[in-house]
Amino acid sequence: MALAILSLIGVDIVLAVISSIIIAMIMTSTGLPEMGTMLAKSTGSFIATVGLIIMLGAGVGEVATRTGAAVELVKFVVHRIGLSSQTRVKFGIVASSILICGSLGTMAGGKAIIVSVIIPVAAAVRLTPPTVAALMMTAGSVGLFTGPFTPSTVTILSLGGLSYPDYLLYVGLPMSAVTLLAGWVMAGRIQKMTEGKLRYDVDLAEKPQEDLSAAQQRRRKLSALAFAATIIVMAIVGVVIKAGFSFAIIVMLLVALMTGLVGGLRPTQILQALYHGCGRLVWMFILYWLYNPILELMDGLHAYQGLLEYTQPLLEGISPAWLCFSIFAFNIIGHVPGAAVAQMTFTHKIFGPMLMAAGVPPQGTTAVLLASSQVDWFGPFPSSDMFGQMGLAQSTHLKYMLYNGWAIVVANIILFALLFQILV
Repeated sequence: MALAILSLIGVDIVLAVISSIIIAMIMTSTGLPEMGTMLAKSTGSFIATVGLIIMLGAGVGEVATRTGAAVELVKFVVHRIGLSSQTRVKFGIVASSILICGSLGTMAGGKAIIVSVIIPVAAAVRLTPPTVAALMMTAGSVGLFTGPFTPSTVTILSLGGLSYPDYLLYVGLPMSAVTLLAGWVMAGRIQKMTEGKLRYDVDLAEKPQEDLSAAQQRRRKLSALAFAATIIVMAIVGVVIKAGFSFAIIVMLLVALMTGLVGGLRPTQILQALYHGCGRLVWMFILYWLYNPILELMDGLHAYQGLLEYTQPLLEGISPAWLCFSIFAFNIIGHVPGAAVAQMTFTHKIFGPMLMAAGVPPQGTTAVLLASSQVDWFGPFPSSDMFGQMGLAQSTHLKYMLYNGWAIVVANIILFALLFQILV
C-alpha cells in the first residue's frame, strides 16, 4: 500500500521502494544484519535476474544502435511494406515497433532507436503525432508480451508453467490480436479527429541522411541480419531444449556479440556499448533487486495470508472462470506502479494458491498473469509509458492516448471474460 501511495504522489519509484522497505522493516522488527542477508539473497533471486535481463536489453540496444542494425531493420520493414499510403505507413509503424520492442524487451529504448526513421515517413503521408503515438504504444506493448526473451514473457513462462508456443497459442496471440485490432481502429479515428489540425513540423521531420559509403552500408545491413538471425535461432534453440528463464541472459550477450562483430566493432567497443546501454537502466536493476526483500518482508507480516483470508469469503461460490476474472479486475485498478514483472510476481504470490485450490489449469493461470499485468498499461489512468511514447512521437495531446487506451482496455476485458470461460 505504501509503495502504491508513494508512486501515485510522484515519488521516484526506487525511492518509493526503499521507503516501503524501511516501513516494513520497522513493522517486522527486522534488523540491519537480517536486511543485509535479504539483499544478498535477492541478488540471485528470480525477480533480480529479470532486472538484469532488462538492463542487458538496453545494452544490446546500444550495440544495435552503434552498428546501425536497428535502423536498418526498421528501414527494411517500412520500405518493404511501402510508403504509398497512410495505411501502408501505419502498418509499417506497427510491424517495426513489434519487431524492435519484441527483440530488445524495452518500450522506450526500442522506440528511441526507430523514431528517427518513423517520423519522416509518417510526416510524408500526413499522419499526425497523436496517431503515431497511439500506434507506437499499441504495437510496442504487443512486442513486449510476445517477444521470446522479453522480461514479461520470461516471467510469465516461469510463473505460469507453459512452454513458449503454448503461451502464444492460448494467451499471447489472442491478446495481441484484440489489442492490435482495437488500437488500429482507434488510430484511424484519432487520425480523422486530428488531420488538418495537427501535423509534424517539417524541419523536425526532415532529418539529413547519413553519408555512408557502400561498404559501410553493407556492413550495417549485415549487422541487422546477424541481429535478427541470432534472436530467431536462439528462440528456436530455447524452445527445443526447453530452456529456463535464465537462458535469456545468454541470448542477450550472444546477440550483442554477433551484432557487434558483424557490424565492425572490436570486442572492447562492444563492451563499451554494453556498459553505456546498461548504465541507462541501472536504476531498473536496482528496483527489481529491491522488490524481492519486499516480498520476504510481506511474508513476515503475513500480508498475503491476511489478504487471502479477507478475499476468500468474498470469492466463495463463484466459478473458477469468474475467480480468474475477479483477480484480473482487481489488478486493473490495484496495479503495481512501474513494473509489469513485479505485478505478475505479486499476483502469483497473492492469488496463486487460490487459483490452484480452485483447480485453475496453467493456461488459466497464465491468462490471469498476462491480463493482470499488461492491460493496465493502457488505462484507466495515464501511465509513464503513455507519456514516453507521446514524447518520442512529438505529441502533446494526452486525451488521444487515453481514448486509444480505454478502447484497448474495454476490448481486452471482453476478450478475457470469454477466454477465462474457455481456458478454465
